Amino acid sequence: MTRRKKKRVTKKQKEKRVKLISAGIILLLVFSMGLFLGENKQADLTLSEKIGLFKEELLTFFNTEEDVDQTKNQETTIRFLDANQGSATLIQAKDGTTILIDSGRYEDKDKKIIQQLDQYVGTGGKIDLLIFTHNDSDHIGYGDLIMNYYDVEEVWMNGTDATSKIYERLLNAVDKSNASYTEPKNGEDYQVGPFQIEVLSPNEQSENDQNDDSIITKITINQVSGLYSGDASQSIEKAIVESGIDITADYILMGHHGSDTSTSDEWIEASQPKFAIFSAGENNSYGHPGEEAIDRLKKQSIPIYGTIENGTITTTIHEDGTYSIKTEKGDNLVEDDA
Repeated sequence: MTRRKKKRVTKKQKEKRVKLISAGIILLLVFSMGLFLGENKQADLTLSEKIGLFKEELLTFFNTEEDVDQTKNQETTIRFLDANQGSATLIQAKDGTTILIDSGRYEDKDKKIIQQLDQYVGTGGKIDLLIFTHNDSDHIGYGDLIMNYYDVEEVWMNGTDATSKIYERLLNAVDKSNASYTEPKNGEDYQVGPFQIEVLSPNEQSENDQNDDSIITKITINQVSGLYSGDASQSIEKAIVESGIDITADYILMGHHGSDTSTSDEWIEASQPKFAIFSAGENNSYGHPGEEAIDRLKKQSIPIYGTIENGTITTTIHEDGTYSIKTEKGDNLVEDDA
């Protein structure tokens, strides 16, 4: 199995490069004409000062987006979507910033993930960041349709190739889209709207294993953090813990659908979650969630919510850093407050 080039260039990135180059040429011509014809308003400035002014003008020309206070607390809704034996998490801030982590399982003939996104994002709505933790079919599911149906601004993938037709369809959709493309690595930090995202894995020394190459992130808003670990195994969890990085979190999405091979004692002790979630399908052939993994959490008296029993699990993070949890399936509606 080979690794793709670290950087893919999508149509949107090409357009940005062309815009930057064009802006640079135009401003350089204007600056040069003003400099040599003596018409520059800053004629008394030194050459270095004029160069600095030119750089500021270039950045101003290229960055036309309105400044946003990214540190402001705002109510946020996190939906751990009922994706049967798949995984999909939709995160939405009050200002509209939207992050989708994974896109469910391909075998869902009802395309439930599309119905859910239509409901919560709106048909053709904007998704600021779409993270495919890895390229297994129960995580990239209908990713190609999401790329085609919605306005996706940026896509993250782990860079490890797969051989499935589902993966090929997704790559084609990404390449044809207007989305930017990134392969994040451990140690990198990102700001997406009001969300702070720390990348915990994978690293440059990847073993080309889909599960262990999962993009693992810690996402924080309003001082409330969550860990999303894809299908990474306990060996990856151990490496992250031993690296000394702070992974304390208010909640965790259990690795590999709650499998016994993930959510180790070390991971639980280091993250100290107040609750945990797993995404799995009823009567699945994999035995998810695993009894051992569930017992490890129960020993720490950590509440567990699962899509099998609870359907879609909705966590609302309030501006003051408290949160509430609503689970909806069957006759019960549960609400907890931190």
